[in-house]
Amino acid sequence: MVSPYLDRCLAVIRDATDGVSEESAARRHGDRWSVVEIVEHLQRAYSGTAKGFERCLEKGAPLATTPSVKQVIQTFVVVNLGRFPEGRTAPKHIVPIGGVALPAVLAAVTRDLQWLDDAAVRTRAALGTGRMLDHPILGAFTVDQWMRFHLIHTRHHEKQIRARR
Repeated sequence: MVSPYLDRCLAVIRDATDGVSEESAARRHGDRWSVVEIVEHLQRAYSGTAKGFERCLEKGAPLATTPSVKQVIQTFVVVNLGRFPEGRTAPKHIVPIGGVALPAVLAAVTRDLQWLDDAAVRTRAALGTGRMLDHPILGAFTVDQWMRFHLIHTRHHEKQIRARR
């Protein structure tokens, strides 16, 4: 992969799930997601951003809107300081569906991280380095901010995966 952030995402997920049994991976913890559901959530986030970049390329222009002051501050805290807020509800399009085995989800993560990396490279080359695509909560990100966001998001969930192992 071109992006060291996405390379690191894959390494973090592989390391955090290494040796997890199928039974342990599927076990829910109260109303909390299981290990496999957390990984599926991450996979859906990666593919969602890749789809967004593909839409930018199809349109031939960024799809970013002007962020609010609150979004600019939140983006700074998350992307620049690496502080991911606790207790947020995931946007509906990246909530795990479930019913998939961990090996299949891990294969999808590998595939979708590569797709995201490729889409990011093509988007940056075609459309530049400005704000490109909106995060559903934090507002407009550049391609590079998206790459860093995904690593911060992955590390946030790594803690949850390790706690559930």
